[in-house]
Amino acid sequence: MSLHAPRYRQGAAAAGFTLIELMIALLLGLLVVGGAIGIFMSNSRTYKATESLGRIQESARMGFELLARDIREADGTPCRQPQPVPATGADAMMLPVANLLNETDWWASWGTGLRGFESGALAGSLAGTDAIQVHSATRGATTVASFASSEFTLSAAADGFAAGDVVMVCDGNQGTIFHAGTPSGSTVPVGTTGNCGTNLGLGGACGSTSYTYSTAANGQAMMAQVDAVQWYVAPNNRGGNSLWQRAMGSAPAEIIDGVLDLELTYLLPGATSYVNATTVGTRWKDVTAVRIALGLEGQQGTEEDRIKVGTDGRGLRRQITHVVTLRNRNI
Repeated sequence: MSLHAPRYRQGAAAAGFTLIELMIALLLGLLVVGGAIGIFMSNSRTYKATESLGRIQESARMGFELLARDIREADGTPCRQPQPVPATGADAMMLPVANLLNETDWWASWGTGLRGFESGALAGSLAGTDAIQVHSATRGATTVASFASSEFTLSAAADGFAAGDVVMVCDGNQGTIFHAGTPSGSTVPVGTTGNCGTNLGLGGACGSTSYTYSTAANGQAMMAQVDAVQWYVAPNNRGGNSLWQRAMGSAPAEIIDGVLDLELTYLLPGATSYVNATTVGTRWKDVTAVRIALGLEGQQGTEEDRIKVGTDGRGLRRQITHVVTLRNRNI
């Protein structure tokens, strides 16, 4: 038997893709991937825009809450009562106040309780934006048990007061602002430094008339700490603008960022519309309400002041308005 080399059966050629089929498959794959990328980008933009809008609402809520709290307390004292003498006219409800402070800083002038600044008029504020300055004296209010020889005895320990604090004492007839001396137990003296005198009465440039605070007949005397604060828009150190608060004796504090504008208008008695600071003129004691318009821009990402997200490629922008009634002029 002869041996033969193995023989292989000849068959059809191996099956595969043609170049055209391969190109069609690649095209379909690119279309699917492109669609997925488009959906992802659209969802990403929607998420960023929603987050940006949420930050606007959060910033507005925080800004209005803090700003409104200060404005609402403007001109507040623990002794608010109608005063027919010596106050007259539209501000007959305003407590007359003797100011013994030597300082010339903005916070040392009790004046009218609040004052507005139009279009960058407040030093340090952004051009074209408004600002407001507010004074009040309600913090830590404590009843005065007795008063003699320029020294007040409180009804409780003077733990909330310290030497050099700016305080107001008032009763049913008047108030006096001065630097407190060093407290001891429940007593708080009128300071010997920082004040232009120790006479607590109205009159002259520095309370030149003596006055003894009552604890009964003319209304219970009270002592409270004086607060003064300014609100304004100014640049921050990240290339944007922020809402700032400057409190007496403290460096300015940044409250919220992404602020484009602050516009303030004021309501006067009998008026049907709000007016700007220029129109109010010298009638700041007559103002009963303040309308705040805060312009905000949403920002997103780690470089928050560089990445602006919006459907048009710009930052989402909103102007939100809030009205604050001055509590101490409407009760």
